[in-house]
Amino acid sequence: MTDLQEFIDYVWSFYNDKDGIYPIKGLTTDHIFTAIKEYARRINIAKDNNNMYFNVTYSWGDGDSLDRERVRDILLDNPNLKWTC
Repeated sequence: MTDLQEFIDYVWSFYNDKDGIYPIKGLTTDHIFTAIKEYARRINIAKDNNNMYFNVTYSWGDGDSLDRERVRDILLDNPNLKWTC
């Protein structure tokens, strides 16, 4: 993916609580944007530490499913959001 909005929409399509495949109750696009910024921060830290961040290898996969799932994990760290699956 080449566009931030496209990636936000991709994450939203999976996790929104209206018609998402794996709904997260209370999710907004602002939450997704904030989680993506955190993911980018972790990737940048990992670059400075041989691609490791908290013993997890981080790298941008061009907005693939692994990127989406890592953003999801960051979203679920928010105590105001709950996975309804």
